[in-house]
Parts: sequence; C-alpha cells; structure tokens
Amino acid sequence: MEQQVFESKIKRFNQEMPEYCPVTYSMKIIGSKWKIPILWKLMLEDGQHYNHLKRMVGNITNTMLTKSLRELEADKLLVRQDDQTVPPSVTYHLTDLGKELVYTMEGLFDWGQKIHQTK
Repeated sequence: MEQQVFESKIKRFNQEMPEYCPVTYSMKIIGSKWKIPILWKLMLEDGQHYNHLKRMVGNITNTMLTKSLRELEADKLLVRQDDQTVPPSVTYHLTDLGKELVYTMEGLFDWGQKIHQTK
C-alpha cells in the first residue's frame, strides 16, 4: 500500500472516530478464537448441522462450539433453525448481517494468501 493511501485512510479513521472504537467493538463480536472459523465455514456451506459444522471447524470442543454459536446467534450473525422433528434436526444459517462479513473475510483471505506466499 502506498504511503499516501495509508495516510488518507488513517486520516479518515481519525476524523470519523466515534466515542467507541468500531474495530474494538467488531472484535468483541467476532474476535474469539472460534467465531471467525465458524462464520467462514458457514459462508462456504450455509445451513450446517451441529456435528458437520464441528467436523468442518476441527479441534473445537462441544462446549466452545455451543458457546460460540449461541453468542453469534445473540449478536444476530446466524440463526438456529430447529425443524421440530424426532430425532431433532437443527441447522445453522447466516443472517444477512452475517453475510455482510464476506467483504471482510475476502480481505482476510487475500491478505492471508499474500503473506503465505511471501514465506
């Protein structure tokens, strides 16, 4: 990134900074270790059952997956759809708000590829 572009972005951040820090607020919502991988997997394959999502994310405990899913649901980034069947069938779907993160994820995806290729 050119220094001039960097400085103009920093100037914008300083001019438009509300009383709270939007970056800190965003990280409070999605910043735990498992939330971004959960959101990423749901972006790739929306409508996942709990066990399939657990396998896709990998190495996450049931407790952490449940906690993360509940928090993401409370923050309106995903919805839990219970089909009211026996045996129970529950799927998780991104909300429109959750889908808006695709732009942020794209930036992280591109940045991660760039950094990985330079190593």
